[in-house]
Amino acid sequence: MPNTNEIHGVLAFYGRRHSCRSGLPYGFAVVAVLAFLLTGSQAVAGVSSNGEVNGLKAKFVDINGIRTRYYELGAGEAMVLVHGEGWSGHSSANAWSKNIPGLAKHFHVFALDKIGSGMTDNPKDEKDYNLQGEIDHLYQFIVVMKLGAVHLVGQSHGSGDILFLALQHPEIVRDLVLCDSNTAAPPGPPTRRQDAIGNCPKEDWEEWKCRIQSITARPDLAFDDEYFEAGKYMASLPKSQETVAKVKAGAGAPLFDMRPNSGFNAWKVPQLDRIKNEGILQVPVLLYWGHDDPSAIIQNGWALFDVLGAKNRRVRMITVNNAGHFHFREYPDEFNNNVINFIDYWEHQPAGTSMNATVSH
Repeated sequence: MPNTNEIHGVLAFYGRRHSCRSGLPYGFAVVAVLAFLLTGSQAVAGVSSNGEVNGLKAKFVDINGIRTRYYELGAGEAMVLVHGEGWSGHSSANAWSKNIPGLAKHFHVFALDKIGSGMTDNPKDEKDYNLQGEIDHLYQFIVVMKLGAVHLVGQSHGSGDILFLALQHPEIVRDLVLCDSNTAAPPGPPTRRQDAIGNCPKEDWEEWKCRIQSITARPDLAFDDEYFEAGKYMASLPKSQETVAKVKAGAGAPLFDMRPNSGFNAWKVPQLDRIKNEGILQVPVLLYWGHDDPSAIIQNGWALFDVLGAKNRRVRMITVNNAGHFHFREYPDEFNNNVINFIDYWEHQPAGTSMNATVSH
């Protein structure tokens, strides 16, 4: 059952939109909203009111006024998992649900919904609807939770978050695992994404479901009905609808725009140039890429490897055959083991260890 804050938030949302309009009176809207909140969250294929999956239990914490949902499991050194996509209820920490239990046998794992994603609140300022807003929220999460220096694992858009977080706040980063990320990679050739998702329906949640299945080599392994129903439920919440509306109206510009010749690339490229030419990123970095990913093509992964490895000898890359954009869900045990082994190896090596950077295909 939803908590008081969720009920008040939904009523406020509907109040702003219905109190002064013709049609359904606000009083009737309140009744309808309360009925949905009190019963509807349990009516969507048994989805919990916190959008949990795979037996995980969500927690909430206030991060500078932003109510933030996260999963926490395990003990030891802190590891923070950062999901891809963003600015919708669909994208959330649920992306890591197949990995959290295994990684938690070795680390104290935290997986949060980014700001404006999943069940985490939207930004208070419209300028923060972009990658920098996500980075600031992620940094504050690590600080408020008193995690110290952490192992950071990101996928797709989340890899961009953690890569540029490491440049802005290197003191809190032990190492990085970057998965399938055009956001982190230098601008490159066109992807095959549009060809892959071109036949997806335009309806909101059905489009999302089709889209992530289409960019996954083995969707039968990666996703189940529980995952999709939880995403559908979270995307239906007024908070998520407001997120989509804000972004469509231009919130977060110009950094939100990630198209070629965009404001985002003008912000990103100089930072990548500094990594390549000045060697300002010296933590161990593992690139992990699905060979058959139409969304973040392997050529972009190789280009990112060349940037990160130019002056950092502790950069490695794993390429997974017969795997797409969600290889960590397609082969979760293999992914977990490779990440654990990578971190364990470099934790026991001197920072100045001289080894040639290599690519594994």
